[in-house]
Amino acid sequence: MINRKIITQYIIILFVITLFSCSKDDEKEAVDTYTSNLTEVLQADGSDIIDKNGTKVFLKGIAFGNDFWFDTPSTTHHNEIDFQRVKNMGMNTIRFYLNYHFFEDDANPYNYKQTAWDWLDQNIAWAKKNKIYLILNMHTPQGGYQSQGNGGALWDIAENQNRLIALWQAIAERYKDEEIIAGFGPLNEPVPTVSKTKWNLLAQKLIDGIRQVDKHHLLFIEKAIYIQGSNEAYNNLNFPDVTGENIVYEFHSYEPFAYTHQLFDWANLGDGGKYPDENYVETSSGEWYTATFNNTNLNSGTSNWTYFEGVKYTINDAKIDYAIPALIGEKAGGTVFFDDVIIKEYDENNSFVRDIKFFDFNTKNGWGFWSANTIGEGGFSESEGRTDTSSIYIKNTTSDSNMSGYNYKFIPKQGYSYQISGWMKGENIAQNAACKLRIDFYTANNNVMTRNKSYLATVLQEYINWAKVKKAPLYLGEFGLGIHCFQNNKGGLQFVEDMLDLILENELHFTYHAYHEDAFGLYYGHNALPSISNANSGLINLLTRKLN
Repeated sequence: MINRKIITQYIIILFVITLFSCSKDDEKEAVDTYTSNLTEVLQADGSDIIDKNGTKVFLKGIAFGNDFWFDTPSTTHHNEIDFQRVKNMGMNTIRFYLNYHFFEDDANPYNYKQTAWDWLDQNIAWAKKNKIYLILNMHTPQGGYQSQGNGGALWDIAENQNRLIALWQAIAERYKDEEIIAGFGPLNEPVPTVSKTKWNLLAQKLIDGIRQVDKHHLLFIEKAIYIQGSNEAYNNLNFPDVTGENIVYEFHSYEPFAYTHQLFDWANLGDGGKYPDENYVETSSGEWYTATFNNTNLNSGTSNWTYFEGVKYTINDAKIDYAIPALIGEKAGGTVFFDDVIIKEYDENNSFVRDIKFFDFNTKNGWGFWSANTIGEGGFSESEGRTDTSSIYIKNTTSDSNMSGYNYKFIPKQGYSYQISGWMKGENIAQNAACKLRIDFYTANNNVMTRNKSYLATVLQEYINWAKVKKAPLYLGEFGLGIHCFQNNKGGLQFVEDMLDLILENELHFTYHAYHEDAFGLYYGHNALPSISNANSGLINLLTRKLN
């Protein structure tokens, strides 16, 4: 580790010698060199973050979302007492979300509002009083919020990038000497269009622009979470290729996504199960291998609800790693409905073991439609069902097509047999159609894991290994759980505890998402200031116990 005290003394000696032996111009250059090597703010030192004394600093904290989806700073998100609450939980960092609208109007760009500076100054004062570092993060940039793929204007309109760089220069210039600011996060969850090259270029422009006015603060540079409208290969973990000093590489982890985001209508995922769950398969990729092709097809024409009992398929192939239920509507022509589908497991002696999963199709969450020629559709019916008014349908297809339950992977056992059965109904089904129930079997491209702590460790380790090679600090800017994971014995507290164990073991800088919001917050009710009477007290107690 660098001994900054020795280096500082050495620089002072050189500085004094230089002053006594140089011209006025040289004297100015010497002063500039001296001051550029001394800083009160946090710095990167290889893979570590250090303070002005050369002591390692471990950033551990939480996100203040600041109701960033609104265009003005919130007055009900937090107050001074919330900085104290953060400190009491054993944290020392807040990732502080910004919306460019706080600072400028689209009709009046580059003219920054005093109200924004006053608001930011007040929060900095509260942070200093409680010794809480702030990471200022641009959550909504000019061109639009990125995470949901609706911010293409940032990448396609150059002026939006110019405005973003200029705003960061204004922020950095104002706070370049503020040591309670750990650093700046120029862009949250980038989603570049067409190619990651666009993020490479913009990230470097942001770095260079900020460095024109602030030479020292840490810059938290994120990976692109995906590339919109492109199948570009996933390389360098989607981090941008940039150069510069005091760069911290940031990633977010909400894996397994079907669990962490379950039961939110906007996520379209349905019930994502519990944690841990040794029966729940977690794998990022695989290749279709074979299927239960021998199940009976639905008759052509129009038919009422009919029960179809599937053929048992015995697993005698080591290449089969996991399985997914599939509803087949190949060349349906008309509409095929599916309801009350069940998958059963039998042992080597053909004795029933268990029901893998029953689907009553009160939602299509967790199911995705695919058509070989993109013709047709699959969806959720709210007017047709076997015993109620809901089912899954496929219609108007002219090629191979299906609805696959990608959220319902399971691991079949060698020597065991599996059977999918259920009900189908047809309307104007074509003569050459093949509408049936099927189990698809896959070969995994990586290790098939179940939902447990080992899986979480594997997800994190990929980034940790990358950062070690890079010899740069790594920061988990967001991880967290939706409110539903803390209900109905879904194991949310155990998930957070396991994540914290892994984070602390690896000394991984982190902030939990989020402090105050209805979906992922420690405190709920965004229309009022945080109150312990409307909070996830179990999670607050867990964080306090683990981090103090």
